[in-house]
Amino acid sequence: MTSIRFFKVPKNIENLLTPNEKELRPYLIAAVKGVDKIFRLQENNVNNGANFYPRDAVKYEIEKAAKKNREIFSPFTIVKRDKNGQLKTIPYHQEYAKFFRPIAENLKKAAKISDNKSFKDYLKVLSQSLLDGSYEKIDQAWLNVKKSNLDVVIGPYERYLDKLYFVKRAYQGCVSILDPEKTQRAQKIRDILYSSIIEKPLRVIPPSIVDVQAKQPLIFTGFLARVMFTQQHLPSNTKSVEKYGSRILGYISCLEYKFEKMIYPIFKTVFEKSFRERYSKKLIKNGSYYHILLHGIVQHLHRYRGSRHRLKELFPILDEANTAASGIQCAKYLVLKGAIDQKELEAIMIAQICWIFSELVYFRENNSREVYLKGDALTYNFLREKGALLEKNGISWPNFAKMFFEMENLASIFTAFLERGSHEDVEKFLNKYLSYEPLEAFNDKLAEINA
Repeated sequence: MTSIRFFKVPKNIENLLTPNEKELRPYLIAAVKGVDKIFRLQENNVNNGANFYPRDAVKYEIEKAAKKNREIFSPFTIVKRDKNGQLKTIPYHQEYAKFFRPIAENLKKAAKISDNKSFKDYLKVLSQSLLDGSYEKIDQAWLNVKKSNLDVVIGPYERYLDKLYFVKRAYQGCVSILDPEKTQRAQKIRDILYSSIIEKPLRVIPPSIVDVQAKQPLIFTGFLARVMFTQQHLPSNTKSVEKYGSRILGYISCLEYKFEKMIYPIFKTVFEKSFRERYSKKLIKNGSYYHILLHGIVQHLHRYRGSRHRLKELFPILDEANTAASGIQCAKYLVLKGAIDQKELEAIMIAQICWIFSELVYFRENNSREVYLKGDALTYNFLREKGALLEKNGISWPNFAKMFFEMENLASIFTAFLERGSHEDVEKFLNKYLSYEPLEAFNDKLAEINA
């Protein structure tokens, strides 16, 4: 199944492109389309290790081989068997070399005609680094791009396909256009939050080097097209982030598409009628936007040194769960600073519940996002047990204060796990709260909603 998805961009956004950027666009789209073939060689939803490891290799064998060959656990290698049946590694740029060549050619053509020096330099670095595997150079050059309406991202970034070790990175591609109005709005929210949150010694990076941009995607390919992210942090390499900074990308075209096709239909389906009548579609849409924005910004605030290593395969589950809960917790600062009111905060919490159910819909069709569903199931089941959520002719909550208090309580638990918790601590919590059954009770109601 192809992993290419196009988006319709608003005319006023498309008109922001300069004549030179419009000339570049076809080459960039052609380059990004080439990522589809690479991703499909990596993807395999039947195997926990996707196609990153031999299908017959067990964890004991992989871990034993890694003691002799550290490249086994490199994010950028494929593990295969040699002619003697032993595990060996092949770098991505060698394994997929024939697919990278046409991608690089299109990027070089775009670089040749670009009149933006920083973007030209980035395209040159990107075209060469995909061929030789120097991914850190891509991160640095991309973060150095200035004053470009057009953006292109190609590379191995997200780890979610690797359900064995959460190490190997899947390829993705995106061409997008900057949305200046929504970027300015997002940066205002970022500044309020980052000026309100205290510094912590184990935090990976200071908020001062975190940029945020709202983008209108033209095309997604690879992992990004498969999971349809509405926001993403790049670079994904911790070393690159610590050296050069980070950028949060909000994908507005994708967010609006998913709101109309999934989030609002879910709101009308799972919430109790008299409860949902108190909230307009516009309010829920704004709540959905703020939920995703907070999700992206807060995730950086809870990146702690050693958490991935400590929590291992449980890290992505907890990371997802914490980001949603802590996003609600941090939204109180937006209320205190007058950026939103309490009704909008309520809409953010409603939107979060809708996004939880959207993961159930995704899981029904494609289990590549199961980590997200697990994290969301933790949140839903905790709130349900504490009486913050009620289920009678649909979902509602007894009162705003109870719901917000328990969400704050949950955020504090998750944050403590990420900052200093052990694998055993998190495992105990998951054993208590990780169940799909309460969510799956809504399967019949959600049957008509598709991912």
